[in-house]
Amino acid sequence: MTKSRKRLTTIKVHDLLPPSFLSEKDNKRLADALLAMIRERKEIIDKITERGNAEMQAVTNRYKAEQEPVAADLHACEKLLIVLMKKKRREFFDGTDVLQLQNGALIHEEGDHVTIPRDALTTCELLGFDDVIKVIKSLDREAIEKWSTEKLLLIGAERKPVESFSYDLKKGDQ
Repeated sequence: MTKSRKRLTTIKVHDLLPPSFLSEKDNKRLADALLAMIRERKEIIDKITERGNAEMQAVTNRYKAEQEPVAADLHACEKLLIVLMKKKRREFFDGTDVLQLQNGALIHEEGDHVTIPRDALTTCELLGFDDVIKVIKSLDREAIEKWSTEKLLLIGAERKPVESFSYDLKKGDQ
């Protein structure tokens, strides 16, 4: 069953406001009307988002419940296969690293695994092994913004005047 959806069209401000507003000399009244329209549309979007999230969560939960037992079986099968491969190593991998079977291949690899103790970073720093230490460098923008103009110029930065406009909506029914 499919639900019919309303076709959305682009709406211009002059379509939303009565003609009296468009010729209105009281710009504060116009701005207040726009704030009311913005609040109303944000509330509608929030309700739609809330409904959508609830529906998506219900679908996710339904499929998760269906998927979990199969995922547990898969994990058990994989674990059993690894145990079998370890026990029958000589039979499966005698002279080869890959055993081709009808449903896939069993692969055996040998290599080294390095275990690193928790205090290895400190030890590497003390011994001067800087080539293995990752350092993530970044600038502290908030601190730089507090610098004097002269200090900003030293690093090629500059302070420019900027204007910003925003709005703050009152809660509905106020």
